[in-house]
Amino acid sequence: MKSSIHACALLLLATSICFAQETQTTANKTEKLTGFEFLKQFEGTWATISKSPDAGDQPEAGQKAIMKSRAVGNRWIVNEHSGQVGGMYFEAVQSIGYDSKKKQFIGTWIDSVLSHTWHYTGSNDTTGKKLTLEAEGPDWTDQTKMRQYRDIYEFKSENEIAATSQMMNDKGEWQTFLTATMTKSGEAELETTVTPFLMFTGQAEEAINFYKTVFPHTRVESMTKYKAGESGKEGSVKVATVVIAGQRVMCTDSPAVHDFDFTPSFSFFVECENESQLKERFAKLSEGGKVMMPIGNYGFSQQFGWTGDKFGVNWQLNLK
Repeated sequence: MKSSIHACALLLLATSICFAQETQTTANKTEKLTGFEFLKQFEGTWATISKSPDAGDQPEAGQKAIMKSRAVGNRWIVNEHSGQVGGMYFEAVQSIGYDSKKKQFIGTWIDSVLSHTWHYTGSNDTTGKKLTLEAEGPDWTDQTKMRQYRDIYEFKSENEIAATSQMMNDKGEWQTFLTATMTKSGEAELETTVTPFLMFTGQAEEAINFYKTVFPHTRVESMTKYKAGESGKEGSVKVATVVIAGQRVMCTDSPAVHDFDFTPSFSFFVECENESQLKERFAKLSEGGKVMMPIGNYGFSQQFGWTGDKFGVNWQLNLK
């Protein structure tokens, strides 16, 4: 009888211990991550696709980038970003740490676009899945003014982050200007892109509008102009990304005076659907420009012409 009682007691004790261990394990799994343990979730390589809320549903509207994250000791996370934004390549270095005395996250951001150094302070929410970092930085519509910004990183899972960038508007409201989905991958590398870059001397916008008349489906993806007090003439084009007949082209107005211009050794080659289209485009592009090879049969093509337009940009037009 005593043996049976003793055996039951041992069984109950063992069951209690197992239950307690299981409960503790479950508690550990749901425990909120804080401080550097939270930041360690960034470690790895992330493929990022970001998008502006007003970009619409165009597939090319998404900007691709790579973030490579590594720990520096057990205090800091360094995120190295590289990718495309507004048709331009950029690089950035972000550092995030946790100040145990102030009980807050701190960090910095520097990039290849601005000379401004961003200084963060922030916290994570009650779920332990969302990090919010706030900083003050220049207003991109008027760089003489400063605005409040914040970046929000929400860990949807160990392999996915939803990121949101916001700016405080004049009404004191947070306005989202960029959202991103970040997916962890093994050895992701950003695909290199090559984009023709045309440098004008004050006629960039005029040239873009002219090309719209030659190629009706030409569209401007983005355009930034110089403001008063900046290095270029106010109202001229700092940088623009344009799609001409399916080809993405970048344009700028050079703020510097130089003694070189476009050269015929670089030209755009255009395949035309029919003879009428070829002649119409050639006539428009040639007006005020310089014809180097009038439309004719040159052996390699029955209908071919080469001309420079009134801005000095050169075009080869060929009948398919």
